[in-house]
Amino acid sequence: MEIGFDLGANVPSGVFALHVVIAVAFLLLAGLNGANGETAGVALYLAMAGMIAFVGVLAGRIVSRR
Repeated sequence: MEIGFDLGANVPSGVFALHVVIAVAFLLLAGLNGANGETAGVALYLAMAGMIAFVGVLAGRIVSRR
């Protein structure tokens, strides 16, 4: 998958990794909501996790250009 920058020990990768860690936290919260049977919470947390990961890709691309 081409995300616009090379993964490695650099600043864009760090920005992307930070967003992925936060997105994983939201995925865990979605799992907890799913275990409790709360479908609205699952949908909201999955949407937030996806948007945070997407913003991580965009932020990594922006940082790599500077």
